Amino acid sequence: MNNRSCIFARQSNGDQIMLFEGKYQLPFFWLMLFNKEDIESYREKIAKMSEKDANPKDTTMVLDKLKAISRAAARRDYIKKHIITCLPLFDDWLYYLQIADFWEMNIYVDLYHIGSSYKNINDFCDSMLKAVVCFDEDIEAWNEETIVATCGYESRDNNKKLFSDFSKAYRELNNKNIYGRFDNKLHLNKKISYRKKIWIFAIVSLIMTALAVWALKFVV
Repeated sequence: MNNRSCIFARQSNGDQIMLFEGKYQLPFFWLMLFNKEDIESYREKIAKMSEKDANPKDTTMVLDKLKAISRAAARRDYIKKHIITCLPLFDDWLYYLQIADFWEMNIYVDLYHIGSSYKNINDFCDSMLKAVVCFDEDIEAWNEETIVATCGYESRDNNKKLFSDFSKAYRELNNKNIYGRFDNKLHLNKKISYRKKIWIFAIVSLIMTALAVWALKFVV
């Protein structure tokens, strides 16, 4: 599980069935399942466990399945407005979570190994909180460090229902790159620096001047 995040379900026999995984990154859609309280509870849980054990075992975020899916569905308009090309994939992903093989009505999300790439758990949780605030306030949330878009990769962990079997959007995107154009690791609400603005203005001015000179040659 090193440097991976995952969503999994627990079965009646105690087995954990992995549904999706994020390789070195936290899939953007997963954040749609969270609210502020989920993230703060996770922050507190990991902080307490880390005090007792440098390598805590139970590092999962436990979400009520119906509440989490309803929360994500309520944020569908955000996907439609800001990343509409991923809307079919988002719809398929939510539907799959509804029909997946859950014995109990919880969704388990393990983010620990992804979070460990940050300096500390607080930075990681703050990063997730920024995204959640953007969803709820309808502000375009660009990717922050290890957080990237889409649903992550399908896991084939003895699942009876495979996501790729019924999601054409997933099959098409996965053949190209499941993270697509969203793997740019831009910071949330990142602003262009004053120096960069000057460089951009200078370059655009040079291009416009060159085009003007070129056009005058034909006029003369």
